[in-house]
Amino acid sequence: MPIAFHLDMELDQLTSWVERMPQAVMLVDDQGGVVAVNHQLVNTLRSERDEILGRPCTRFVTLPQEVEKYITQTEGTTDIENRMLSVHGNLQVKGLSPPPPVVIQLISGRSRSGWYHLLLFTFESQPLTIVQQHAEALLSDLCVGVVVFDRAGSVVEINLAACELLGIRRQQVLGETVRDLFCNVNPVASQSTLFDQCTQGEFFRNFSTAWEVADNHIEAVIDYQPIDHTSGDRVGSYLMIRDVTDLHTLEMQLRRTDRLAMIGQIAAGTAHEIRNPLTSIKGFLQVMKHALREKGDLKEQGYTEIMLREIDRINDLLSEFLLMSKPRSARMYPVQVIDVLQELLPLIENEAILHNTEVRYEELEDDLPKIMADGELLKQVFLNLCKNGIEAMGDGGVLTIRIRWLKEEEQLGIEVADVGPGIPTYALEKIFDPFFTTKETGTGLGLSVCQRIVHDMGGTIHVSSGDWGTTFTVLIPALVK
Repeated sequence: MPIAFHLDMELDQLTSWVERMPQAVMLVDDQGGVVAVNHQLVNTLRSERDEILGRPCTRFVTLPQEVEKYITQTEGTTDIENRMLSVHGNLQVKGLSPPPPVVIQLISGRSRSGWYHLLLFTFESQPLTIVQQHAEALLSDLCVGVVVFDRAGSVVEINLAACELLGIRRQQVLGETVRDLFCNVNPVASQSTLFDQCTQGEFFRNFSTAWEVADNHIEAVIDYQPIDHTSGDRVGSYLMIRDVTDLHTLEMQLRRTDRLAMIGQIAAGTAHEIRNPLTSIKGFLQVMKHALREKGDLKEQGYTEIMLREIDRINDLLSEFLLMSKPRSARMYPVQVIDVLQELLPLIENEAILHNTEVRYEELEDDLPKIMADGELLKQVFLNLCKNGIEAMGDGGVLTIRIRWLKEEEQLGIEVADVGPGIPTYALEKIFDPFFTTKETGTGLGLSVCQRIVHDMGGTIHVSSGDWGTTFTVLIPALVK
Protein backbone atom coordinates (compact mmCIF):
# COMPACT_ATOMS: atom_id res chain seq x y z
CA MET A 1 0.00 0.00 0.00
CA PRO A 2 1.55 3.37 -0.95
CA ILE A 3 2.84 5.50 1.87
CA ALA A 4 2.76 9.28 1.53
CA PHE A 5 6.18 10.92 1.55
CA HIS A 6 5.95 14.65 2.24
CA LEU A 7 8.73 15.98 0.06
CA ASP A 8 8.39 19.54 1.27
CA MET A 9 9.60 18.58 4.78
CA GLU A 10 12.85 19.91 6.13
CA LEU A 11 15.42 17.29 7.14
CA ASP A 12 14.82 17.72 10.88
CA GLN A 13 11.07 17.26 10.36
CA LEU A 14 11.71 14.20 8.21
CA THR A 15 14.04 12.73 10.83
CA SER A 16 11.50 13.29 13.60
CA TRP A 17 8.83 11.59 11.51
CA VAL A 18 11.10 8.58 10.91
CA GLU A 19 11.87 8.14 14.58
CA ARG A 20 8.14 7.99 15.45
CA MET A 21 7.34 5.27 12.94
CA PRO A 22 6.33 1.90 14.51
CA GLN A 23 8.02 -0.13 11.77
CA ALA A 24 11.81 -0.58 11.42
CA VAL A 25 12.91 2.19 9.05
CA MET A 26 16.07 3.88 7.76
CA LEU A 27 16.49 7.26 6.00
CA VAL A 28 19.33 7.44 3.46
CA ASP A 29 20.72 10.43 1.55
CA ASP A 30 21.58 10.57 -2.17
CA GLN A 31 25.09 9.19 -1.50
CA GLY A 32 23.78 6.12 0.31
CA GLY A 33 24.70 7.39 3.79
CA VAL A 34 22.39 6.73 6.74
CA VAL A 35 20.76 9.96 7.92
CA ALA A 36 18.25 8.63 10.46
CA VAL A 37 17.05 5.36 12.01
CA ASN A 38 14.31 4.63 14.50
CA HIS A 39 14.41 2.68 17.75
CA GLN A 40 12.98 -0.49 16.20
CA LEU A 41 15.76 -0.75 13.62
CA VAL A 42 18.51 0.02 16.15
CA ASN A 43 17.30 -2.87 18.32
CA THR A 44 16.95 -5.17 15.33
CA LEU A 45 20.55 -4.51 14.19
CA ARG A 46 21.84 -4.96 17.80
CA SER A 47 23.94 -1.84 17.40
CA GLU A 48 24.15 1.61 18.89
CA ARG A 49 22.61 4.54 16.99
CA ASP A 50 26.02 6.22 16.70
CA GLU A 51 27.39 3.08 15.03
CA ILE A 52 24.78 3.39 12.26
CA LEU A 53 24.37 7.09 11.51
CA GLY A 54 26.71 8.45 8.83
CA ARG A 55 27.76 4.98 7.66
CA PRO A 56 26.92 3.58 4.21
CA CYS A 57 23.53 1.88 4.28
CA THR A 58 25.06 -1.12 2.48
CA ARG A 59 26.95 -1.95 5.68
CA PHE A 60 23.63 -2.82 7.36
CA VAL A 61 21.45 -4.02 4.48
CA THR A 62 22.20 -6.11 1.39
CA LEU A 63 20.28 -4.77 -1.62
CA PRO A 64 19.95 -5.89 -5.23
CA GLN A 65 22.76 -4.36 -7.29
CA GLU A 66 20.44 -2.21 -9.38
CA VAL A 67 18.73 -0.82 -6.26
CA GLU A 68 22.06 -0.08 -4.58
CA LYS A 69 23.19 1.75 -7.73
CA TYR A 70 19.89 3.66 -7.86
CA ILE A 71 20.24 4.88 -4.24
CA THR A 72 23.85 6.02 -4.52
CA GLN A 73 23.42 7.76 -7.90
CA THR A 74 20.17 9.61 -7.38
CA GLU A 75 21.66 13.08 -7.81
CA GLY A 76 20.61 14.50 -11.16
CA THR A 77 17.75 12.03 -11.60
CA THR A 78 14.55 13.58 -12.89
CA ASP A 79 12.44 10.45 -13.12
CA ILE A 80 10.31 10.32 -9.97
CA GLU A 81 7.40 8.43 -11.39
CA ASN A 82 8.66 5.04 -10.07
CA ARG A 83 9.79 6.35 -6.73
CA MET A 84 8.20 3.44 -4.76
CA LEU A 85 9.85 0.01 -5.04
CA SER A 86 9.46 -3.26 -3.17
CA VAL A 87 12.58 -5.45 -3.18
CA HIS A 88 14.08 -8.37 -1.28
CA GLY A 89 17.32 -8.11 0.70
CA ASN A 90 19.05 -9.11 3.92
CA LEU A 91 19.76 -7.27 7.16
CA GLN A 92 23.32 -7.51 8.50
CA VAL A 93 22.48 -8.13 12.16
CA LYS A 94 25.47 -8.11 14.51
CA GLY A 95 26.25 -11.59 15.80
CA LEU A 96 23.54 -13.30 13.71
CA SER A 97 24.37 -15.65 10.86
CA PRO A 98 23.00 -16.11 8.28
CA PRO A 99 21.59 -12.58 7.87
CA PRO A 100 17.80 -12.64 8.07
CA PRO A 101 15.90 -11.96 4.83
CA VAL A 102 13.67 -8.90 4.66
CA VAL A 103 11.26 -7.23 2.29
CA ILE A 104 12.27 -3.61 1.74
CA GLN A 105 9.82 -0.96 0.67
CA LEU A 106 11.86 1.81 -0.93
CA ILE A 107 10.35 5.29 -1.22
CA SER A 108 12.37 8.04 -2.88
CA GLY A 109 11.75 11.73 -3.14
CA ARG A 110 13.31 15.17 -3.19
CA SER A 111 13.01 17.52 -0.27
CA ARG A 112 14.25 21.11 -0.13
CA SER A 113 17.76 19.96 0.72
CA GLY A 114 18.07 17.10 -1.79
CA TRP A 115 17.12 13.53 -2.55
CA TYR A 116 16.32 11.07 0.24
CA HIS A 117 15.32 7.42 0.34
CA LEU A 118 13.12 5.82 2.96
CA LEU A 119 13.72 2.08 3.55
CA LEU A 120 10.96 0.29 5.46
CA PHE A 121 11.78 -3.27 6.56
CA THR A 122 9.43 -6.23 6.94
CA PHE A 123 10.88 -9.61 7.88
CA GLU A 124 10.19 -12.40 5.44
CA SER A 125 10.47 -14.75 8.41
CA GLN A 126 7.93 -13.30 10.81
CA PRO A 127 9.01 -15.57 13.74
CA LEU A 128 12.32 -13.73 14.06
CA THR A 129 10.47 -10.46 14.61
CA ILE A 130 8.29 -12.08 17.24
CA VAL A 131 11.30 -13.50 19.09
CA GLN A 132 12.97 -10.11 19.10
CA GLN A 133 9.81 -8.49 20.43
CA HIS A 134 9.73 -11.01 23.28
CA ALA A 135 13.42 -10.45 23.95
CA GLU A 136 12.96 -6.70 24.21
CA ALA A 137 10.05 -7.11 26.63
CA LEU A 138 11.87 -9.63 28.84
CA LEU A 139 15.32 -8.13 29.00
CA SER A 140 14.48 -4.56 29.93
CA ASP A 141 16.01 -3.77 33.35
CA LEU A 142 15.87 -7.36 34.58
CA CYS A 143 18.16 -8.62 37.34
CA VAL A 144 17.15 -12.16 36.33
CA GLY A 145 19.32 -13.78 33.67
CA VAL A 146 17.46 -14.25 30.36
CA VAL A 147 18.64 -15.91 27.16
CA VAL A 148 16.41 -15.93 24.04
CA PHE A 149 16.79 -18.52 21.25
CA ASP A 150 15.38 -18.65 17.74
CA ARG A 151 13.62 -21.68 16.30
CA ALA A 152 16.95 -23.33 15.39
CA GLY A 153 18.24 -23.01 18.96
CA SER A 154 20.72 -20.19 18.32
CA VAL A 155 21.10 -17.36 20.82
CA VAL A 156 19.17 -14.31 19.63
CA GLU A 157 19.63 -12.18 22.73
CA ILE A 158 21.14 -12.39 26.22
CA ASN A 159 20.97 -9.81 28.98
CA LEU A 160 23.70 -8.53 31.28
CA ALA A 161 22.52 -10.53 34.29
CA ALA A 162 22.85 -13.81 32.37
CA CYS A 163 26.32 -12.84 31.12
CA GLU A 164 27.48 -12.18 34.68
CA LEU A 165 26.01 -15.43 36.02
CA LEU A 166 27.62 -17.48 33.24
CA GLY A 167 30.91 -15.59 33.09
CA ILE A 168 30.62 -14.75 29.38
CA ARG A 169 30.42 -11.71 27.10
CA ARG A 170 27.32 -10.97 25.01
CA GLN A 171 29.11 -10.87 21.67
CA GLN A 172 30.79 -14.17 22.50
CA VAL A 173 27.55 -16.17 22.37
CA LEU A 174 25.21 -14.35 19.98
CA GLY A 175 24.31 -16.81 17.26
CA GLU A 176 25.75 -19.75 19.22
CA THR A 177 23.99 -22.74 20.80
CA VAL A 178 22.98 -23.43 24.40
CA ARG A 179 26.13 -25.44 25.14
CA ASP A 180 28.28 -22.43 24.27
CA LEU A 181 26.57 -20.49 27.06
CA PHE A 182 28.26 -22.69 29.66
CA CYS A 183 31.77 -22.62 28.18
CA ASN A 184 33.24 -20.89 31.27
CA VAL A 185 31.25 -22.89 33.81
CA ASN A 186 32.76 -25.70 35.87
CA PRO A 187 30.45 -28.67 35.29
CA VAL A 188 28.36 -30.30 38.01
CA ALA A 189 26.38 -33.52 37.95
CA SER A 190 23.03 -31.90 37.16
CA GLN A 191 24.30 -29.92 34.16
CA SER A 192 24.34 -32.89 31.79
CA THR A 193 20.59 -33.22 32.36
CA LEU A 194 20.21 -29.47 31.83
CA PHE A 195 22.07 -29.60 28.48
CA ASP A 196 20.10 -32.64 27.30
CA GLN A 197 16.75 -31.09 28.13
CA CYS A 198 17.62 -27.79 26.41
CA THR A 199 19.10 -29.34 23.25
CA GLN A 200 16.30 -31.88 22.89
CA GLY A 201 13.60 -29.24 23.32
CA GLU A 202 12.36 -30.63 26.63
CA PHE A 203 10.95 -27.62 28.44
CA PHE A 204 10.92 -27.33 32.21
CA ARG A 205 10.48 -25.01 35.18
CA ASN A 206 12.26 -24.61 38.52
CA PHE A 207 15.28 -26.76 37.63
CA SER A 208 17.70 -26.42 40.56
CA THR A 209 21.40 -26.57 39.74
CA ALA A 210 24.74 -25.09 40.76
CA TRP A 211 28.03 -24.19 39.10
CA GLU A 212 31.24 -22.26 39.63
CA VAL A 213 32.44 -19.36 37.51
CA ALA A 214 36.00 -18.30 38.34
CA ASP A 215 35.95 -18.26 42.16
CA ASN A 216 32.21 -17.68 42.48
CA HIS A 217 29.81 -20.45 43.47
CA ILE A 218 26.38 -19.98 41.87
CA GLU A 219 23.15 -21.59 43.05
CA ALA A 220 20.45 -21.14 40.41
CA VAL A 221 16.90 -22.08 39.50
CA ILE A 222 16.32 -22.29 35.73
CA ASP A 223 13.20 -22.18 33.54
CA TYR A 224 13.33 -23.22 29.88
CA GLN A 225 10.12 -22.30 28.07
CA PRO A 226 8.86 -22.05 24.46
CA ILE A 227 7.79 -18.92 22.62
CA ASP A 228 4.75 -19.64 20.45
CA HIS A 229 3.09 -17.48 17.81
CA THR A 230 -0.64 -16.83 18.08
CA SER A 231 -1.03 -19.27 15.17
CA GLY A 232 0.40 -22.00 17.38
CA ASP A 233 3.75 -22.26 15.56
CA ARG A 234 6.87 -22.62 17.70
CA VAL A 235 9.05 -19.56 16.95
CA GLY A 236 11.73 -19.78 19.62
CA SER A 237 12.40 -20.35 23.31
CA TYR A 238 13.94 -18.61 26.31
CA LEU A 239 16.06 -19.58 29.29
CA MET A 240 15.46 -17.75 32.57
CA ILE A 241 18.15 -18.01 35.28
CA ARG A 242 17.31 -16.92 38.82
CA ASP A 243 20.31 -16.54 41.12
CA VAL A 244 19.35 -18.00 44.51
CA THR A 245 22.86 -18.13 45.99
CA ASP A 246 22.16 -15.47 48.61
CA LEU A 247 18.77 -17.00 49.37
CA HIS A 248 20.34 -20.43 49.84
CA THR A 249 22.97 -18.98 52.16
CA LEU A 250 20.31 -17.10 54.10
CA GLU A 251 18.23 -20.26 54.50
CA MET A 252 21.25 -22.12 55.88
CA GLN A 253 21.92 -19.29 58.33
CA LEU A 254 18.27 -19.27 59.41
CA ARG A 255 18.31 -23.02 60.00
CA ARG A 256 21.49 -22.68 62.03
CA THR A 257 19.98 -19.76 63.98
CA ASP A 258 16.88 -21.82 64.69
CA ARG A 259 19.01 -24.61 66.08
CA LEU A 260 20.97 -22.17 68.22
CA ALA A 261 17.74 -20.62 69.50
CA MET A 262 16.38 -24.03 70.40
CA ILE A 263 19.59 -24.91 72.24
CA GLY A 264 19.47 -21.55 73.99
CA GLN A 265 15.98 -22.22 75.24
CA ILE A 266 16.99 -25.64 76.54
CA ALA A 267 20.12 -24.22 78.13
CA ALA A 268 18.31 -21.37 79.86
CA GLY A 269 15.78 -23.72 81.40
CA THR A 270 18.05 -26.56 82.50
CA ALA A 271 21.65 -25.44 82.93
CA HIS A 272 21.27 -23.92 86.37
CA GLU A 273 19.14 -26.83 87.61
CA ILE A 274 21.78 -29.31 86.46
CA ARG A 275 24.70 -27.34 87.89
CA ASN A 276 23.24 -27.18 91.43
CA PRO A 277 23.17 -30.95 92.06
CA LEU A 278 26.50 -31.34 90.26
CA THR A 279 28.08 -28.99 92.77
CA SER A 280 26.86 -31.16 95.61
CA ILE A 281 28.00 -34.38 93.91
CA LYS A 282 31.42 -32.91 93.19
CA GLY A 283 31.80 -31.79 96.81
CA PHE A 284 30.96 -35.23 98.23
CA LEU A 285 33.25 -36.95 95.71
CA GLN A 286 36.15 -34.74 96.80
CA VAL A 287 35.47 -35.74 100.43
CA MET A 288 35.35 -39.41 99.41
CA LYS A 289 38.58 -39.05 97.46
CA HIS A 290 40.33 -37.56 100.52
CA ALA A 291 38.98 -40.36 102.79
CA LEU A 292 40.00 -43.10 100.35
CA ARG A 293 43.50 -41.65 100.06
CA GLU A 294 43.89 -41.75 103.86
CA LYS A 295 42.76 -45.40 103.92
CA GLY A 296 45.12 -46.30 101.11
CA ASP A 297 42.35 -47.50 98.77
CA LEU A 298 44.12 -46.37 95.62
CA LYS A 299 41.83 -48.24 93.20
CA GLU A 300 38.69 -46.64 94.59
CA GLN A 301 40.49 -43.27 94.69
CA GLY A 302 41.11 -43.62 90.94
CA TYR A 303 37.39 -44.13 90.40
CA THR A 304 36.62 -40.86 92.19
CA GLU A 305 39.19 -39.03 90.06
CA ILE A 306 37.52 -40.29 86.89
CA MET A 307 34.10 -39.18 88.16
CA LEU A 308 35.47 -35.73 89.10
CA ARG A 309 36.95 -35.28 85.61
CA GLU A 310 33.64 -36.22 84.01
CA ILE A 311 31.82 -33.74 86.26
CA ASP A 312 34.28 -31.05 85.13
CA ARG A 313 33.42 -31.92 81.53
CA ILE A 314 29.72 -31.56 82.27
CA ASN A 315 30.39 -28.19 83.91
CA ASP A 316 32.33 -27.03 80.84
CA LEU A 317 29.44 -28.07 78.63
CA LEU A 318 26.97 -26.20 80.82
CA SER A 319 29.18 -23.09 80.71
CA GLU A 320 29.03 -23.10 76.91
CA PHE A 321 25.30 -23.73 77.08
CA LEU A 322 24.83 -20.65 79.21
CA LEU A 323 27.05 -18.58 76.95
CA MET A 324 24.84 -19.49 73.98
CA SER A 325 21.56 -18.88 75.78
CA LYS A 326 22.52 -15.66 77.55
CA PRO A 327 25.72 -14.29 76.04
CA ARG A 328 27.34 -11.35 77.69
CA SER A 329 26.13 -8.10 76.14
CA ALA A 330 28.74 -6.96 73.65
CA ARG A 331 30.38 -3.64 74.52
CA MET A 332 31.27 -2.29 71.11
CA TYR A 333 34.13 0.19 70.87
CA PRO A 334 37.04 0.85 68.47
CA VAL A 335 39.51 -2.03 68.84
CA GLN A 336 42.98 -2.51 67.43
CA VAL A 337 43.18 -6.22 66.56
CA ILE A 338 46.96 -6.20 66.93
CA ASP A 339 46.59 -5.29 70.61
CA VAL A 340 44.07 -8.09 71.19
CA LEU A 341 46.35 -10.69 69.62
CA GLN A 342 49.45 -9.38 71.43
CA GLU A 343 47.66 -9.91 74.74
CA LEU A 344 46.68 -13.45 73.72
CA LEU A 345 50.04 -14.56 72.34
CA PRO A 346 51.53 -15.61 75.71
CA LEU A 347 48.53 -17.84 76.38
CA ILE A 348 48.63 -19.31 72.87
CA GLU A 349 52.38 -19.92 73.07
CA ASN A 350 52.04 -21.66 76.44
CA GLU A 351 49.40 -23.96 74.97
CA ALA A 352 51.66 -24.58 71.97
CA ILE A 353 54.60 -25.56 74.17
CA LEU A 354 52.52 -28.34 75.72
CA HIS A 355 51.98 -29.79 72.23
CA ASN A 356 55.52 -29.13 70.95
CA THR A 357 54.05 -26.65 68.44
CA GLU A 358 55.56 -23.48 66.96
CA VAL A 359 53.51 -20.26 66.74
CA ARG A 360 54.20 -17.72 63.99
CA TYR A 361 52.64 -14.28 64.03
CA GLU A 362 52.56 -12.18 60.82
CA GLU A 363 51.36 -8.62 60.22
CA LEU A 364 51.11 -8.30 56.45
CA GLU A 365 50.22 -4.59 56.49
CA ASP A 366 51.43 -1.54 58.42
CA ASP A 367 49.16 0.99 60.13
CA LEU A 368 46.11 -1.28 60.22
CA PRO A 369 42.73 0.41 60.83
CA LYS A 370 40.67 -0.33 63.91
CA ILE A 371 37.44 -2.28 64.00
CA MET A 372 34.22 -1.79 65.98
CA ALA A 373 34.10 -4.82 68.28
CA ASP A 374 34.18 -6.18 71.82
CA GLY A 375 37.83 -6.89 72.61
CA GLU A 376 37.09 -9.52 75.28
CA LEU A 377 34.75 -11.49 73.03
CA LEU A 378 37.32 -11.28 70.23
CA LYS A 379 39.86 -12.86 72.57
CA GLN A 380 37.47 -15.74 73.10
CA VAL A 381 37.14 -16.23 69.32
CA PHE A 382 40.87 -16.16 68.56
CA LEU A 383 41.79 -18.27 71.58
CA ASN A 384 39.26 -20.93 70.54
CA LEU A 385 40.48 -20.99 66.92
CA CYS A 386 44.15 -21.17 67.97
CA LYS A 387 43.47 -23.91 70.51
CA ASN A 388 41.58 -25.93 67.89
CA GLY A 389 44.48 -25.57 65.44
CA ILE A 390 47.08 -26.63 68.01
CA GLU A 391 45.03 -29.66 69.07
CA ALA A 392 44.39 -30.64 65.43
CA MET A 393 48.14 -30.90 64.73
CA GLY A 394 48.79 -33.18 67.71
CA ASP A 395 52.48 -33.26 68.59
CA GLY A 396 54.48 -30.82 66.47
CA GLY A 397 53.57 -28.52 63.60
CA VAL A 398 53.30 -24.77 63.02
CA LEU A 399 50.37 -22.51 63.84
CA THR A 400 50.36 -19.28 61.79
CA ILE A 401 48.39 -16.17 62.72
CA ARG A 402 48.14 -13.50 59.97
CA ILE A 403 46.46 -10.10 59.83
CA ARG A 404 45.49 -8.72 56.42
CA TRP A 405 44.00 -5.37 55.41
CA LEU A 406 41.54 -5.94 52.57
CA LYS A 407 41.38 -2.38 51.29
CA GLU A 408 38.81 -2.84 48.49
CA GLU A 409 36.37 -4.69 50.79
CA GLU A 410 37.22 -2.34 53.70
CA GLN A 411 37.62 -5.35 55.96
CA LEU A 412 40.27 -6.66 58.32
CA GLY A 413 41.07 -10.34 57.84
CA ILE A 414 42.57 -12.49 60.61
CA GLU A 415 43.76 -15.95 59.53
CA VAL A 416 44.53 -18.85 61.86
CA ALA A 417 46.23 -21.63 59.87
CA ASP A 418 47.51 -25.01 60.99
CA VAL A 419 49.34 -27.79 59.13
CA GLY A 420 47.26 -30.62 60.52
CA PRO A 421 45.46 -33.41 58.63
CA GLY A 422 42.60 -31.12 57.62
CA ILE A 423 38.86 -31.39 58.12
CA PRO A 424 37.07 -34.20 56.25
CA THR A 425 35.01 -33.02 53.29
CA TYR A 426 31.77 -34.31 54.79
CA ALA A 427 32.38 -32.22 57.93
CA LEU A 428 33.19 -28.85 56.32
CA GLU A 429 29.55 -27.80 55.98
CA LYS A 430 28.71 -28.91 59.52
CA ILE A 431 31.55 -27.60 61.66
CA PHE A 432 29.57 -24.52 62.75
CA ASP A 433 26.52 -26.63 63.66
CA PRO A 434 25.88 -27.01 67.40
CA PHE A 435 27.09 -30.33 68.85
CA PHE A 436 28.98 -31.33 65.71
CA THR A 437 32.61 -32.10 66.49
CA THR A 438 35.46 -34.19 65.11
CA LYS A 439 37.18 -34.36 68.51
CA GLU A 440 36.78 -37.34 70.80
CA THR A 441 36.19 -35.10 73.83
CA GLY A 442 34.74 -32.01 72.09
CA THR A 443 31.36 -30.49 72.91
CA GLY A 444 30.69 -29.15 69.40
CA LEU A 445 29.71 -25.72 70.70
CA GLY A 446 32.99 -23.75 70.47
CA LEU A 447 32.78 -22.84 66.77
CA SER A 448 29.04 -22.11 67.00
CA VAL A 449 29.76 -19.59 69.75
CA CYS A 450 32.64 -18.08 67.75
CA GLN A 451 30.45 -17.71 64.67
CA ARG A 452 27.72 -15.93 66.59
CA ILE A 453 30.18 -13.54 68.23
CA VAL A 454 31.68 -12.62 64.86
CA HIS A 455 28.25 -12.21 63.23
CA ASP A 456 27.14 -9.93 66.07
CA MET A 457 30.08 -7.69 65.20
CA GLY A 458 28.98 -7.53 61.54
CA GLY A 459 31.67 -9.93 60.37
CA THR A 460 31.92 -13.41 58.88
CA ILE A 461 34.03 -16.47 59.54
CA HIS A 462 35.13 -18.88 56.80
CA VAL A 463 37.07 -22.12 56.69
CA SER A 464 39.16 -23.82 54.01
CA SER A 465 40.79 -27.19 54.50
CA GLY A 466 42.80 -29.83 52.69
CA ASP A 467 45.80 -32.12 53.01
CA TRP A 468 47.92 -29.04 53.67
CA GLY A 469 45.95 -28.17 56.81
CA THR A 470 43.08 -25.89 57.81
CA THR A 471 42.70 -22.11 57.72
CA PHE A 472 39.99 -20.16 59.55
CA THR A 473 39.51 -16.59 58.31
CA VAL A 474 37.67 -13.98 60.35
CA LEU A 475 36.53 -10.91 58.36
CA ILE A 476 35.33 -7.83 60.24
CA PRO A 477 34.42 -4.40 58.77
CA ALA A 478 37.13 -1.82 59.41
CA LEU A 479 36.67 1.73 60.62
CA VAL A 480 37.77 3.64 57.54
CA LYS A 481 38.11 7.42 57.68
